[in-house]
Amino acid sequence: MARWVVVGGTGYIGGALCRRLCASGQRVLSVSRAPSGPADCEHLSLSLSADSDFSSLFQPGDRVIYAAGLASRSDCERHPELARWLNSDCPLALLRCADTAGAESFTYLSSVKAMCPPQGKVADEDTGTPASDSYGQSKWLGEQQLLAEFCQCRVNLIRPASVYGFGEGAGPGGRAGRWRSRLRLLGRLAPVLPASGRRSFIGLEDLVQAVQLLAQAEHCDRQVFIAAEPSFYDLAAIVSALTGDRARGSRLLARLLLAPVRPLRNHPVARALLELERSELYSAARLRRALPWRAEGRYSQFLRGVS
Repeated sequence: MARWVVVGGTGYIGGALCRRLCASGQRVLSVSRAPSGPADCEHLSLSLSADSDFSSLFQPGDRVIYAAGLASRSDCERHPELARWLNSDCPLALLRCADTAGAESFTYLSSVKAMCPPQGKVADEDTGTPASDSYGQSKWLGEQQLLAEFCQCRVNLIRPASVYGFGEGAGPGGRAGRWRSRLRLLGRLAPVLPASGRRSFIGLEDLVQAVQLLAQAEHCDRQVFIAAEPSFYDLAAIVSALTGDRARGSRLLARLLLAPVRPLRNHPVARALLELERSELYSAARLRRALPWRAEGRYSQFLRGVS
């Protein structure tokens, strides 16, 4: 039986993947700096630093998933060198060690933020331009380095849209739960909301299923896939799903609220606020064609608490 090595196995996505694999009877090694990992899997506490020794981490036939990295855009802005290491150079170093050991596959968990999609159009994996911010750029560079590396094991990349689902920090008392409460309150107090761009989402369980299938797919090699559900959401649609009442978005209100921010557009916080106007729409058609996979979850159902 092939062993699964999940680098970042105690994170939000990596932990969910470990739990799914263990539940199906797979042999799983979780790797992270945490002292312990998810239940029922082996765990190795290891810091992903530049001076760490990865040479004895892998075995022949391993299926390696890189689900680690610096995911906070603000942290990437403050620490671009760390973002470059964790999102670009560390996965390359691990791929080289995995290939030397005879690993079967290496799957890199990237992000749709690696590329900037055209405004208002549904983007595929080849649409748009490479990102220029520290987070997106580090993901893009990580992708390019992995795809350019000559190796025997299969290498594939998956770019998830915004991920939702219950996991660490996603319950009612976690950060996601607090955001849902705030948005629900906003909808009750303000039936007219600033208009926002529409966004793509992907359920956590749908994503980890796609990662598992991709790592096992012998016909997939050196390919990039987007994981996204077919529905798109703006702020009004999200609040409507949370409250059960129809919320309306106003472009005039959005322009008025964002007017003081526009002169500061080069500041990271201002840039993030102005990005709310943009639509970022993605298609998972390539993933659906390549694998027996369909996104079953819908963000609106998650917001309403429908399983």
